[in-house]
Amino acid sequence: MVSTEKKAAEILRQGGVMLSESCPVCGYPLFKLKSGEVVCAEHGKVYIVRDEKEENKVKRDVILQSIEEQLLMLATTTLEELKKEPNDENSITQLLRYLDAIEKVSRIRTQSNS
Repeated sequence: MVSTEKKAAEILRQGGVMLSESCPVCGYPLFKLKSGEVVCAEHGKVYIVRDEKEENKVKRDVILQSIEEQLLMLATTTLEELKKEPNDENSITQLLRYLDAIEKVSRIRTQSNS
């Protein structure tokens, strides 16, 4: 297991910048990556919000992303089942349901980010 200090050193070596803010969970310094993402060496990505409205938007985005990832995993599993039994109507129906749900979540994410 890589220590938090080693992770922090690696972030700095890759061009990250240590910020004056600290992680709200562990108190460790936060780092800004070249991509603009703010991360904690211990916990990964951290969201910095200014107010409750922005906090709710971030929470909604994280939840929708999590739902979409779960649906993609389920669709992948169902697709593997279909490869074994290509004519299984239940798997075909379930895959179509997952794809429909993925499309809806994606649409909601796009609308909430506009």
